[in-house]
Amino acid sequence: MSLLDLNPTQPGSKDDNGETFEIFEAGTGHGALTIHLARAIHAANPCAPEIPEKKAIPPEQDSVDTEDVKVRSQIEQKYEAWLQTRRAVIHTLDINQAYSHHARRVIKDYRNGMYFPNIDFHIGTIPDYISRRLEASESTPFLSHAFLDLPDCHHYMDILSKALKPGGSLLVFCPSITQINRCALDAKSQRIPLFLENVIELGAAVGVGGREWDVKPVRPRKWLKEASARKQAEKDDRAGTEEGIGDEGLTGAEEPVPVYDEDGGWELVCRPKVGQRVVGGGFVGVWKKMYMD
Repeated sequence: MSLLDLNPTQPGSKDDNGETFEIFEAGTGHGALTIHLARAIHAANPCAPEIPEKKAIPPEQDSVDTEDVKVRSQIEQKYEAWLQTRRAVIHTLDINQAYSHHARRVIKDYRNGMYFPNIDFHIGTIPDYISRRLEASESTPFLSHAFLDLPDCHHYMDILSKALKPGGSLLVFCPSITQINRCALDAKSQRIPLFLENVIELGAAVGVGGREWDVKPVRPRKWLKEASARKQAEKDDRAGTEEGIGDEGLTGAEEPVPVYDEDGGWELVCRPKVGQRVVGGGFVGVWKKMYMD
């Protein structure tokens, strides 16, 4: 949360640009991070009305209290109308329906549900949800920030980069530094417009700081020299082949010249920036969506 440095504007302030501030979280789990996110944006939304309760009618009940149904309907209508006025929303997604429902109950019971209306719960996969939203917005980015706390985060960086607004942050939590490495290499090799801004190793006491790591993709000088030599050799081969072309066709090699892959050769430098010893925790990578045409 401190890495995002959220500072939402209050309703009616002069800094209100009319856009909805949306944060996406994948991996709801028990809802702990979801509560902190909802609390951080709470001031951006107007005061919420009463949260409707879904009451089931027992099978043995022969009659229904029409007055009670009418009151509940009015509460639901008022609540649905308020949802459309929200200026900040947390979208939390989990592929496990049981986890999502459990987190929903936990957050609804926390402090009488005061942060619950700021959250939309979703069940499914990241590609399905993001693709549906991008289709609805005609491929216009709609997310201000995003969190990933699930296995194989590198599979979802490309599609999330399309949904993030320029300047938005993508935070990835991984238990191992090698998982952060995989995300960094995939973003570099696939030319995903995400810049690795920071990597933090969390300690056992989360919230009091962590050890900063230097993680950056590099190309070794030896590889660059060899690549330059290969490119020159390919250029000479093409020149020789063109000179050998006569009326009877190619006199040189009939096989096409292999194309040099300029995206290859990436390796990672991974080292802690300070000498403190940190116990437990995990790693958080912070990527920023770059401004591009």
